[in-house]
Amino acid sequence: MIKKHYAGMQRRAENIIWNAAGSYDFDPPFMAFLENGRPDLYFDMVIGLCVRWLDIDRLTTFLDVVVGLRRGNELCDMLWLGIENCVYEKELASRPVLSDLRARRAQEFFKGRQTLSRQQMMLQSMAVYNQQQARWAHVLGRRGEHLSPREQALAKALEFSGSLDTDAAIASMTRVLREYFHCTVSPEGTGFLHQSRVRGLRSRLLKGLLRRETQVTDTLIVRSGTSEGDVEGSAQLAHPAGARSLRRMEADLAYVRQTLGERAIPELDLRRLENELCVGVNGECRLWVTKGVTMAHGVEGSLNRGGDDRDKALGASDRRDRERVLRDCLRQSDRNHAWVNAHKILLSSSIKRLSARLDEVLSSAERALPERGRRGALDAPVAWRLPVLGDTKVFLRTGEETERSVTVDLLLDASASRLNYQEQLAAEAYVIAKSFSSCRVPVQVETFRSIRGYTVLQVLKDRDSKDCDRIFDYFAGGWNRDGLGLRLAGSLLPHEDDAALRLLLVLTDASPNDSVGMASDGSSILARGYQGRAAVLDAKDAVGELRDQGVRVAAVFLGPTLYLESLHTIYERQCVRIHRIEQLDEAVSDLMELVLRDERR
Repeated sequence: MIKKHYAGMQRRAENIIWNAAGSYDFDPPFMAFLENGRPDLYFDMVIGLCVRWLDIDRLTTFLDVVVGLRRGNELCDMLWLGIENCVYEKELASRPVLSDLRARRAQEFFKGRQTLSRQQMMLQSMAVYNQQQARWAHVLGRRGEHLSPREQALAKALEFSGSLDTDAAIASMTRVLREYFHCTVSPEGTGFLHQSRVRGLRSRLLKGLLRRETQVTDTLIVRSGTSEGDVEGSAQLAHPAGARSLRRMEADLAYVRQTLGERAIPELDLRRLENELCVGVNGECRLWVTKGVTMAHGVEGSLNRGGDDRDKALGASDRRDRERVLRDCLRQSDRNHAWVNAHKILLSSSIKRLSARLDEVLSSAERALPERGRRGALDAPVAWRLPVLGDTKVFLRTGEETERSVTVDLLLDASASRLNYQEQLAAEAYVIAKSFSSCRVPVQVETFRSIRGYTVLQVLKDRDSKDCDRIFDYFAGGWNRDGLGLRLAGSLLPHEDDAALRLLLVLTDASPNDSVGMASDGSSILARGYQGRAAVLDAKDAVGELRDQGVRVAAVFLGPTLYLESLHTIYERQCVRIHRIEQLDEAVSDLMELVLRDERR
């Protein structure tokens, strides 16, 4: 996995790259990490060899353009296989040990694939996987898995010769993109993306076809990972190929309703939100707000009922998948409760510490409540009581009782990338909610995920409720369209007249990714995938829009070091990283203090 953003273990990766390049006076534009977040020794050497043998600035410019295409990250992963072969052949004569390192990398690839579960395999990009296994099987002299003739031709085309210079290497990548992925990228200048324009009937026809190609029939994979979480690793969703007929729209809505819960707000309000939020790059998306299915009783009842007349659009496959998901959700709820019971003392201590810290921090946000009296400012709505009833207490004055004019919405990323963290995230949300509640601050707990084109926000705890137990109904599965999820959560916050400080606190891994691509702006028939840098910038825009509306947005990060730069891009300085739940009280209180300090500026 080669990234342009990195942190944490970057020093070790930098040293590998500098040693391979034979130069130490540059900042590597790329670094390579394994799925567990550790530096990839072999591919970091490949990056260093690119600096030695090729013009790394021109390669970076070219790949920057490619990553902006739909499925751009997948395309870049495949192009790096071509670059790898090129610099390997260039360097082998002067560094014979490279052959052993390459073979070891190939062995690690196949060893790692043996430990993947079926669900994790489903999350891989099969196009990239097929090319990787073909390359590493060739390195080891093995017979690889069966590939189609087109895939075999692509694997051959990605064996870039060691005789290529920078111009020829970029030309080879351009040819691969054009012949196998129908993308034309200019090798000159700043790497401008050329897209053919088609007008009239042909344009409408092609747009319809291409739009349908970006629609997929997603299913929820509820669990794949350990209850303790893997802080340096993260389950990832890849964009699968496959078409979805527009006739499936009714079935998709039925699937969302029956799997994730009934609509929790009036339909008119939901349509209004869609008209406001599902625009621009989110123009092909839909919204759904639900309170979910109560795990203790509702799941089995929902399974036994088998749906109603509105859900007859569900096919047999969808019904089976729905039943599997609901049962998996029930099991995950049990796991969440079991984890909390096993760590009861730790969580109780965390709540006490965080409550004490928040109580001190929030004292600056208190305001005196008005009380009625015989003098002060006239309270117009009750002024009639003076002449009619002789009631002289129709004035308002500053009272001794105070309230904290703060409201908090806690938003949890519930996508499949959180599969390894489910129990810990549920516990963290519980600790935060209980702590704010004990400080007399209304708190609402929500999750968001995307499935079948719907960005779904599920309310686990209402703002007016003291019951936090439903937080343990949290489960991970689906995609995460962070930009739209943030905008939707922000739209459900109270009006600014009802609270002086409105805080949206997000538990995130800062890795937005959705199966529905970014809608075309109309100038081209091509659209980009919702992933990578483009998705991060959309989430950044969403945070900026909410802050312009007076909403304070902050984030608690629990995830791989790979996404730290994305975290700071989206949330700027109002974010904090934790590794363990023991760090939660200090992290959240420090973050709250930062938010209040910025509020007073």
